[in-house]
Amino acid sequence: MTSTLLKAFTTIYRLLPFCTTKAALSFGSVGCAICAAPALLLALSSCSSIDEAHRLIPIETTVPVDTTTVDPNADLDSLYNLPVAVVPRRVLIEDYTGQHCPNCPTFTSAIHDLQDIYTNLLVPVAIHSDYMGIMEPEGLGNALGNYYFDRLDFSPRVKPAVQVSRFYNTVITTIPEINLYVEGALSMDTPLDIRMKAVQRDDDATKADIDVKVLYCAADANAVEGKLQVWVTEDSIKTNQDYLNGIHYTDYVHNHVLRAALNGQLGEPVSVSAGSNQQEFHYTLTLSDAWKPARLAIVAFVYNDDEVVQVTKQSLRLTTTANANH
Repeated sequence: MTSTLLKAFTTIYRLLPFCTTKAALSFGSVGCAICAAPALLLALSSCSSIDEAHRLIPIETTVPVDTTTVDPNADLDSLYNLPVAVVPRRVLIEDYTGQHCPNCPTFTSAIHDLQDIYTNLLVPVAIHSDYMGIMEPEGLGNALGNYYFDRLDFSPRVKPAVQVSRFYNTVITTIPEINLYVEGALSMDTPLDIRMKAVQRDDDATKADIDVKVLYCAADANAVEGKLQVWVTEDSIKTNQDYLNGIHYTDYVHNHVLRAALNGQLGEPVSVSAGSNQQEFHYTLTLSDAWKPARLAIVAFVYNDDEVVQVTKQSLRLTTTANANH
């Protein structure tokens, strides 16, 4: 069996308990598990056979409420230096979209509905590229979006396409699968927390200081090695968007649009463990004239070859002057 099929099987086996139409399966050996893989694939596909009108039924869940959310006006230094504590896993949703993709707003709406259920446990990022998109400066696509979309391993290459915490780099092209993967991801523990301070400078409003701290918060897990990726996103951008039935909006509101990466296209190495339980990073962000500082946020996540281990998001804290004028 190829490594790709093994990864696909493992993903299904991990997520199958969260599918309401699953079969009751148990395996006594790896050999039995491999033999049962086709049945599992069939079970997963049956989860996607949901009538269009019923695709966004809320999922019953016992996922704990994320208690790490804080008042945006709270003291960032105090929050950044809170004692280490176990926190829930938050989920990164990479939404590969485009302004010339008429089906993409349907996926965006589905992700928004999931945010209504899970609130800040979900961190969506809209990634625009030249495929079915409009490139900067006229549109929202950029070279970074092109790079990430070109790296996706799936066929046929279509939009909309979604990755949920990059589980085995699976690319999702149906809404029921988004629900399934989100539910599965949120049910898993994480050994990491990520703290952040994102503050516009008082003495130079064109710059912002971004501090990120990766914390090991598990008592009995293995060391975590991977990469830290830090992105800049922007909300509330009103511009063009194609929609179904030939409809074209000129004032469609695009949110969490990927604008830039602060530490390269693939991030940088990070390693934490019980013996060395934190690692800190500092970045200087130069604000583009095309961005609205009050609408910016920083997204930081740690990932490895199989998944995004943890993610967090924080709105840019504006300068005193900027706050007064906002």
